[in-house]
Amino acid sequence: MWCLHDCREKGYEEIELDLSACETAFPVGMLPLIAGVDALRRDGLDVSVALPVDSELERLFINTNWAHLLEPDRYRVSETPHARHVAARRFVDAEQQQRLVNEAVNVLLGGITALQRDDLAALEWSINEITDNVLNHAQCELGGILQVSTFEGSRKVAVGVADSGIGILASLRQGHPDLQGDVQAIYRALEAGVTRHSDAGQGNGMAGVLRIATMSQGVVEITSRRAQIVYREGESRHFRRKKNQEFPGTFVYAEIGLDTDFLLSEALEFRGSSHRPVDAIEALYETDDASAVVLRLQDEAVGFGSRLAGRHLRTKCLNLMDAEPAKPLILDWDEVPLISSSFADELVGKLFADLGPLAFGARVRNVGMKTVVHGLIDKAIMQRVVQVANGAPSPVAPPASEPSAGRKR
Repeated sequence: MWCLHDCREKGYEEIELDLSACETAFPVGMLPLIAGVDALRRDGLDVSVALPVDSELERLFINTNWAHLLEPDRYRVSETPHARHVAARRFVDAEQQQRLVNEAVNVLLGGITALQRDDLAALEWSINEITDNVLNHAQCELGGILQVSTFEGSRKVAVGVADSGIGILASLRQGHPDLQGDVQAIYRALEAGVTRHSDAGQGNGMAGVLRIATMSQGVVEITSRRAQIVYREGESRHFRRKKNQEFPGTFVYAEIGLDTDFLLSEALEFRGSSHRPVDAIEALYETDDASAVVLRLQDEAVGFGSRLAGRHLRTKCLNLMDAEPAKPLILDWDEVPLISSSFADELVGKLFADLGPLAFGARVRNVGMKTVVHGLIDKAIMQRVVQVANGAPSPVAPPASEPSAGRKR
């Protein structure tokens, strides 16, 4: 960041970020850089970017929207859906924020196998709180930038949120004028019940995120203005930056593990009172009478033409059924005109093989199918019936090898 600060101090009006020699990039470095560029543009500087010459890394910059956010007039927003991550996206109001949180939940349900409901609720709550802090406290017209990455191999999820707003110290000083510096302000922001004033919230957001991350053996990094605090393995370290290294805003990065048993109610216990938020499964997938969970295929962004899309949705189905084991799963095919045979087999055929005939018949209901879709689903199931009858093992495919955002590919 010192280079961007130096450009401003020297009075440059045009800046080119030359990333052509870049060999690797990660959200933990790119999101703060984007926020820094936002601050320069807000001050009237003209910023352009030279992307990496490595073709795979250049494609990563485009697919993750880093290129668009660094130079929006030159690079368009990538609308390509990703099964394992949410590309970096800007949000400026509550509607955009909620849309991104829902997109993240969709990725988590379809991208992480055997995802426990408490884990999903903890992840959703954390993403909600970190992004909501931007809208409530940053005072930034450009809003914030969110990116979410999943790592199936190491069973963890990484969330990064950056903004170019006033910073934690300036925000908290509105209600706590005694604060002396950025380091103290970050530590205070991580205490339960601390906020700039009561109508801005209860002040439990960052405290809860910290507890969830540390209880799951994860990591939390918070950078604001001239301070950075890193929590790892239950210990914290803080760093004070020099004036020419000041970060123009706030950056929060959290890695949350999924293989450590803990109760969300324990992580969200403040002052002896636990908090259990309504999760996305209740809000987005349960029927009005709460008698079943519904997956509306038309609302899914991964498409209906590939095995990868079918695998993503089968994982999502299994996670929804695990979350509500006493309720049937309704697959609503309304407005889906056509699917591929491979998609039908990967989603429904293999779901039949995973569950077995009795459990599949008792738990899964297909509704709203057009004739051609009905025929393809029937064929996929019948092929699996023959395989099960012949004693063939269920050919469940391994997790997709698509790399998570932030790694060279």
